[in-house]
Parts: sequence; structure tokens; C-alpha cells
Amino acid sequence: RFGLVGTPLPGVEVKIDPKNSEILVRGKTVMKGYYKKPEATAEVFTEDGYFRTGDAGVFEDNGELRITDRIKDLMKTAGGKYIAPQLIESMLLIDHYIEQVAVIGDQRKFVTALIVPSFVNLEGYAKAHGIAYSSREDLISRPEIIAFYQNRIDEDTKELARFEKVKRFTLLSKEFTVDAGELTPTFKTMRKVVNSRYKDLIESMYQE
Repeated sequence: RFGLVGTPLPGVEVKIDPKNSEILVRGKTVMKGYYKKPEATAEVFTEDGYFRTGDAGVFEDNGELRITDRIKDLMKTAGGKYIAPQLIESMLLIDHYIEQVAVIGDQRKFVTALIVPSFVNLEGYAKAHGIAYSSREDLISRPEIIAFYQNRIDEDTKELARFEKVKRFTLLSKEFTVDAGELTPTFKTMRKVVNSRYKDLIESMYQE
């Protein structure tokens, strides 16, 4: 199915590490190790001979494998739960009212997000529902707009586990850009830059 890897081929064993959701592979198609590098080999193999792919994933109900993120990109909450930010972001970006999103959650009690609305669609929604506003900043501060996005976020991520769901979010009036260093040339989020630039906003989402 679209977005899935498929099922393991005959002779290939695939399992998911329960600790961090890493995809582990074992079989004759997998290398035996790095040439004359026993330490490096030991790092990428489990004690029972599975190769650590470096990818995080899950098996669907029908046995097909889905890659959710790179292990190095996983976030670990303060409660010790691993979350795949790119998976959460991809689920939200399908929504035509959302243009960009940056998920936050590493070493935090819960998941939050910075969201840039698709203003073309949002302004159309506001007009259709008689919501008056003077600027983008004014529009995204309206209680009815915030509630609108909360409902959409809840619906978009309803299949996620409770600890993966976005508990709080902040709408932004300006897009992340490559020129500002917030995106890579391939439009991936530069999390360190975003976390630094929006530090105060992020911290405000974690205030009780």
C-alpha cells in the first residue's frame, strides 16, 4: 500500500525493537559485519544477530512495514517514551488548513507543535463563517480559530498513541524559510534553529 514498505521477503526476518521502535533485520541478505572493524560491527548488531537499520517503524495490522522516522531524529519524552516527529508532522501536513508544522517533545512532559496555517484556505474559512479580522496575527488569535485547529489536530492524529498526540500548539503568522535558516534546502525543519528562535513561545506552551 502507498506509504508502506510491504511485507518481509522470504528468508528475511524483521522485528521492531520494543525499546525505541528501531527496525531490526536478520537473514542471509544482511552483511556479516564491517571488514576488520569488530567494534563497529558490534554496535550495529544485536546480541541475537539482528542488524540495526537506524530506521524506526511499525507493522500494520496486515503485516506490512511502515518506516516512521530515523532513529537519530526520534524524540524521547520526559516520561521515557519515544516519538517520531516526522510521522506526527506528516499526519498534520495532509490537512489543507496546515502549511507547515514543527513538533516539539524531546525531554518534555508532552508533545506540542508550532503550526503555520495555510492562510489561503484559512482566510476563506473565516470569510465563509463571518469571522472578522484585521491581520493574520489577529486572525490566528481568535478563540474560534484556535478551537477550529484544535479539532482538526485531534481528528488528524486520532490514530496516534496518547503520549504521541499534540497536547498544545501555537499558530504562527509567518512561514519557516530557507533564508532564515529554519528549513534545509530540501525543506526539512532545522529543529535546533526553530527551537532556539521560538524558545519563548515553546516554553509558554509548557507553563502550567
